[in-house]
Amino acid sequence: MSNTPATESFSKKNGAAPGAGLALALLLAINLFNYIDRQNLSAVIPKLEATFLPDDPNAKAKLGALTFAFMVTYMILSPLFGWLGDRFSRWKLIGVGVILWSLASGLSGIAWLYPVMFFSRCFVGVGEAAYGPAAPSVISDLYPIEKRGSKMAWFYMAIPVGSALGFVLGGLVSDLLNWRWAFYLVVPPGVILGLLCLFMKEPPRGLASGAKRKLGLSDYLALVKIPSYVLNTAGMTAMTFVLGGVAAWMPAYLYDREARFELTPARLEKLAGAADAPPDGVRTKLESMKSATVLTQRELKSKLTSVLTPEEVQRHTSVILESTQTDKSPKLGEITPIFGGITALAGIIATLLGGIAGDRLRPRFSGSYFLVSGIGMLIGFPLFVAALFTPFPYAWLLLFAAIFFLFFNTGPTNTALANVTHPSVRASAFALNIFVIHALGDAISPFVIGAIADQSSLSTAILIVTLLVPVSGAFWLWGARYLKRDTDRIESGAN
Repeated sequence: MSNTPATESFSKKNGAAPGAGLALALLLAINLFNYIDRQNLSAVIPKLEATFLPDDPNAKAKLGALTFAFMVTYMILSPLFGWLGDRFSRWKLIGVGVILWSLASGLSGIAWLYPVMFFSRCFVGVGEAAYGPAAPSVISDLYPIEKRGSKMAWFYMAIPVGSALGFVLGGLVSDLLNWRWAFYLVVPPGVILGLLCLFMKEPPRGLASGAKRKLGLSDYLALVKIPSYVLNTAGMTAMTFVLGGVAAWMPAYLYDREARFELTPARLEKLAGAADAPPDGVRTKLESMKSATVLTQRELKSKLTSVLTPEEVQRHTSVILESTQTDKSPKLGEITPIFGGITALAGIIATLLGGIAGDRLRPRFSGSYFLVSGIGMLIGFPLFVAALFTPFPYAWLLLFAAIFFLFFNTGPTNTALANVTHPSVRASAFALNIFVIHALGDAISPFVIGAIADQSSLSTAILIVTLLVPVSGAFWLWGARYLKRDTDRIESGAN
């Protein structure tokens, strides 16, 4: 489409294509449920371990592999759906993808064995692969470059909000009802949102920038020759490795760090009165370990495996943990709302301010999107490390500050991806980015953290992984020098 006077008028006077607000709101809602579903899994990991893998020495590695299963299918299929998104209706791809992942989430809820849960997470990845590359491409075609950063920030604001709601929903529902209901509850709204997408009007590609030509294979291959695209992807990969792994394990880490248990007569009496109380033989074995000593979760599980058979550990660990918690010990349903609330508040503010800062500073600093992203990561790193060694409740304050700075890049970095890639290949550009950042990022980091934790502790594993935070910041600061040149090349080529 050529850059006609009418197009110029719409982009300068109205600042958006017709229906852009409704489209953005729908995509925001979809992205919200996307991250609710992802962090539902993280919130109930302790419950999944007690249900499927209570006596497995490699339990945490296997639980981390559930995220790996989702990410592998997501990253492998994203390039395919990105290619389709450059040629067919993106709204239809999004709608089908959202419906598929919602149904797959329901399958996670009815999983009766670990392999079934693993299989269901693979299909969640298939659904999200159809949605992930197309959505930011649609937004880029609805808003001109001057407003794109702040609008992208609104879309990606769903990451902290959805993640927080996922932590809260998973934690509270698993305590009040059952962990399975945390997955059931996201199915109806997901299906409804997917159906709405099928009725949305497809915006012309390049509408906001006046793009007017189709590109060939050489243009797709040329993506890897754009310095700001490559360095942005490298920075996002390091960031995704950290945030994806930490998000997957943070509720379990906080529960493991703060929860306390005791095998006192009163606790054992409470266990005997539980609805699914262990049989007399198991309780007799536990009686032999009676003590007033307060234990961590790791210490209690070690004691259980020393006196119970593997089958008894498999069947009764969950109820034993619930019945022997001390009065002052926080439950999973109490930890996750606090962490979720912090993530939501800090993430919302940071994501919106990051997008606004990138847009406002752009006239003065050509690499503003990368500058605010890189500086945010460098500030957030020491704050996050300090939170790991600070006692609660003071650690919550440090976590809030760390999450704020770690989310500051979300809007600017995705806006930069859109600005340096031609509208005709933008969905594929996002798909390639998705493939790389997940293949080398959060597809493997939950498994890595789990494997390290099996040999040491979750605290040690998370500390090691966070060393990549300043690395991501360095990539963005490096890329700032190329951003204006690469953006101008796309803008001049489109007009």
